[in-house]
Amino acid sequence: MKTGDTLFGYLHPNDISASFHKSLINLVGWDLAHDHRLSGWASVKCASGGIPEGRNQLCEQFLETDCDWLLMVDADMGFEPCALDQLHSIANVTERPIVGGLCFAQREAAEDGMSGYRCLPRATIFDWKQNEDGHYRFTGRAHYPANTLVQCGATGGAFVLIHRSVLKRIRDTNGPHWFDRIKGTDGALMGEDISFFVRTQALEIPCHVHTGIRTTHMKNLWLGETDFLHSFIPPHATEEFDVYLTDENEPDDEFLHTLKASTGWCGDIYDNPMISSRLGHAPWILITQTNARFRPAWYDHALDNHRRYQAPVIGLNDCHTPAIKRGEDARSILVHRTWLQEHNPMTITDLISTAKKQHQFLASLASEVVQAPHN
Repeated sequence: MKTGDTLFGYLHPNDISASFHKSLINLVGWDLAHDHRLSGWASVKCASGGIPEGRNQLCEQFLETDCDWLLMVDADMGFEPCALDQLHSIANVTERPIVGGLCFAQREAAEDGMSGYRCLPRATIFDWKQNEDGHYRFTGRAHYPANTLVQCGATGGAFVLIHRSVLKRIRDTNGPHWFDRIKGTDGALMGEDISFFVRTQALEIPCHVHTGIRTTHMKNLWLGETDFLHSFIPPHATEEFDVYLTDENEPDDEFLHTLKASTGWCGDIYDNPMISSRLGHAPWILITQTNARFRPAWYDHALDNHRRYQAPVIGLNDCHTPAIKRGEDARSILVHRTWLQEHNPMTITDLISTAKKQHQFLASLASEVVQAPHN
């Protein structure tokens, strides 16, 4: 391939992120020292509401050049100096005319109760699928293989290499409307980048993403306690525990599987609604129901709370649901055997109230235990 075959194009609202600025400088330096791919760059000023028009303008500017490839990058992205060479190493005019790097969008998953949102990253690797409501949409993949070239229906416009033949075919079919937003099968407007890939899919133009070409995406988000708890890695718990079941149902395979998979548990299990320190031998006792499902590291988090604050009674995550706060049956409690022997409570309610009065009850919100409905 000839040198200087790629135009670097980006949109900006006037400001660009420092990570983008430094990444661009490093990419230019890498290119000068290696394959001399870059022919130049083009920038288009646009506000957030004018992104479709801005991307269209960028495509028009690109087609006025002699370049074969357009590297379209958003001005809040970070990337490695060799990223352009990595994209070119797998791009192909006929088989892979669109190749994107591994990018992440921010998804506002749910309201956080404090006028903000719980934010989660989502890989921008999409496939055209029928959803539960019957409508077809580009739907994001839940996961992806590492360091792998994957074919997909669409990706975002944040970091993608596009051959000029793609843009010419779209223009010949639809006019200069590469990124104009179009309606989906449900009547709602799709994003400008997704609309672009609806057009490429209609023309049977393949799209690929290489998950080994990594990027970052600068975003604002709301940070709270849940984020801290999920990011904190406690030391491994080493003390054994026995299990007391508080209902009359037989523990099913899923109960046992999640219990063993999350802790490596190999202790004893007792079907005994009466709380008794005479059963078992392990230093800790888990009092729970048979519909509990245990998430990884719940026991590590619970015992870390005990070590830090010397609480002998630990209320796990499922003990703090709205139903429990309304006074319904308690769920999962972890209690030290010596405390149980000393106080000998008759019910879980007595156990919790006694521990709270003595300031020896502690909530372990990172000890995630969920409840599955009984059949």
